[in-house]
Amino acid sequence: MSYFVSGLWHFAAAMAFAVAFGAWQNGSAFYFLGSPAFTFALMVSSSAFFWVPDRWAKRGLWKFLHYPLPDWDVLLLGPASHRNWLTHSPLLPALLLGALWKWPQLASPLFYQLALGAAIGTGSHLFWDCVGSKRHSIVVVPYWWTLREAASRVYLLLGATLCLTLGGALCGGFETGQTVAVIRWQPLVAFARRALEGL
Repeated sequence: MSYFVSGLWHFAAAMAFAVAFGAWQNGSAFYFLGSPAFTFALMVSSSAFFWVPDRWAKRGLWKFLHYPLPDWDVLLLGPASHRNWLTHSPLLPALLLGALWKWPQLASPLFYQLALGAAIGTGSHLFWDCVGSKRHSIVVVPYWWTLREAASRVYLLLGATLCLTLGGALCGGFETGQTVAVIRWQPLVAFARRALEGL
């Protein structure tokens, strides 16, 4: 079965989120996409190189570039582990943010660009898995324990939200590599207040 169509949809979701984050953070839709490091991390974590023909994608290390990072569960744990609860979670962006906190010397524009690309890419992948897939089952223990469809959708949506929130936290250091950059949360806070007042 070809991954091309599914990969194309994951790629479109990643591009949409990258454009939205660029417009939100800097007023320019292509602000983040101008960085090769960001774009590479975004693609590897969201859709990978889905256009590689299947006959090549199944060989050697090409497999790891053909499958996006959250789907490496298929390669590392086997097909029964697809949508594993660890790989389809905000674990990777959280680890990157944790590494930045533990080792502040990592703070550089390149690290922020890679981490931001991974956060938005993973978040967009989880989001599209939630809304664009016909089957939803998060695997906790293969052949033994999977979440039901509704719980799996909630899990994927929460994971996407957390990834994108971590991406928002990383936006400020994109150019400077400094953690003290301004993050534009005020419009989101104002929207949340208006929504809560309406309840």
